[in-house]
Amino acid sequence: MSTCRHFVPLLEPFRDGELGPADVVDVEEHLVECPRCAERLRLGEAMRTSLKQHVRSVSPVTDSFEERIRMALTAEREREERRDAPADLHSRMLSWRGIMPIAAAAAVVMVWAASANNRSADSKTTSNADVASTPASVEKLIEDLVSNHQRSTGPQFTEQTLLPQLESEVGVPVRAPNFKSYGARWEGVSVVPVNNQRAASLRYRIAGHRLTVYVYDASRVPVRSTLKQRIVRSEPVYVGSRHGVSIAATERSNGVGYAIATDLNNDESAELVASIY
Repeated sequence: MSTCRHFVPLLEPFRDGELGPADVVDVEEHLVECPRCAERLRLGEAMRTSLKQHVRSVSPVTDSFEERIRMALTAEREREERRDAPADLHSRMLSWRGIMPIAAAAAVVMVWAASANNRSADSKTTSNADVASTPASVEKLIEDLVSNHQRSTGPQFTEQTLLPQLESEVGVPVRAPNFKSYGARWEGVSVVPVNNQRAASLRYRIAGHRLTVYVYDASRVPVRSTLKQRIVRSEPVYVGSRHGVSIAATERSNGVGYAIATDLNNDESAELVASIY
């Protein structure tokens, strides 16, 4: 455990290529011996890839922005070329030193713009709940849940201790439901897109049946609105089926939503979702 505490702070700079050769060798040797740290590294890489894909999807770089950057770089290069300095290697290196700050500033502007668009999109999603809750949009949510459940691809991660790190991806705390009394066997977790949102997809097996539990922000993924309400254990749950897959959903007071997709029947899926916390 003490060894892991030493190496965990080194995983991010290791992933970014910022460690010295000696530290790189030490980290690589530790990753071979420690599955938990190897899982942490894979989780960080997957979250970074997911974030990049999300930023690119909501904030594409426009042609006009690229053209402004090209014009700025061209103007700077021409300004440097007009200087009365010898056209040797040292001069060309100085020229790039002048250009690089502009490129760096452009990168900062792009990241800031993406962040601003993200915040704007999040604000619109929260404030326009009536738009997000239209029958067509909710039906698309449910179709995405069913489609992900039916895919045979394996989970991204199998270590349950990494679940809290997924909160930054899905927007709510992620914890594994306790299905031991039902004989459920844990398989792993992935972060999946759900109609322009994200949810944690937890995979289980119960007596040979596949079970997918989704954890998501209930205000942004209003699954329950097109399902039928029933009372289980004095709690309201919402049940339906699509394409032979049973869907059962519930919401908790902290804003966390849970939905189950399974080939069990509706009564069984309702019982399972009602048992979550």
